[in-house]
Amino acid sequence: MVGVSLDLGRAAFHRQHGDILAIYTWVNDERALVLMPAHRPKSPAWFVVCESASWRYDDPEYLAQQARVAARALGMDETQSTWLRIATIIIEGLPDLIRMRSAPEPDVLPASAGEIKLSIDGDHVTTTEIKVEKAVAEYA
Repeated sequence: MVGVSLDLGRAAFHRQHGDILAIYTWVNDERALVLMPAHRPKSPAWFVVCESASWRYDDPEYLAQQARVAARALGMDETQSTWLRIATIIIEGLPDLIRMRSAPEPDVLPASAGEIKLSIDGDHVTTTEIKVEKAVAEYA
């Protein structure tokens, strides 16, 4: 089983589509569209579309199959209208997923851990503050 690193607090943005929440974020440092129930945030499963697999959703059969999988994972009714809603959210969200910045801005602790000074032949060139990134939750 592969571990997953996901911090919803650092998401780029989100959109609510009725009872489905589409979160544009990063999963294991890859751009991803995360679908989850909007009114049941403690759902046992989410559905993730990673950018590296986004090209597959151009195939209508694959899209339909994954919309069914997403409905099951999100605990939704497995009806044709539900599958169509999920497929529409995915297809309409792919351009935004691809346009997201490649990585989130680092989330650093407020205190400084020191500074680095660069000198050349004894002449000061630059100084940079050392910041420590906050830990990100990892799920395995």
